[in-house]
Amino acid sequence: MNVHKFSEDHITVLMDDGKHKEPTMANILAAYKEVVAQSKNGDAIFLHYSGHGTKLKDDDNDEADGFDEALVPLDFKDKGMIRDDDLYDILVKPLAHGVHMVSLMDCCHSGTIMDLPVSSCLTYQ
Repeated sequence: MNVHKFSEDHITVLMDDGKHKEPTMANILAAYKEVVAQSKNGDAIFLHYSGHGTKLKDDDNDEADGFDEALVPLDFKDKGMIRDDDLYDILVKPLAHGVHMVSLMDCCHSGTIMDLPVSSCLTYQ
């Protein structure tokens, strides 16, 4: 906020510290949906998740290794996990053209957590 002059109302913090909204399934999904819905061409979004990650048996046969990567919200025992398929549908598909998103996922099994398409169009000279 001090360096880049972001206002506090443009920052959402979910943390299980007793001071902030808790990182429950509903709160995580609502925060992700809100930032995508509010973004427009030319905006930059930074998402940072530090928490538990896991892998689950792929339920729609779209994973080469047979597993979906997933985030583990605070209430996972009651509400379940947030699968990579869900993250793609919530964060990537509806993102407005021209929005630059950086997502830092500090958790286990985060390598393909956003289910982004892989392009092999690199050329080496």
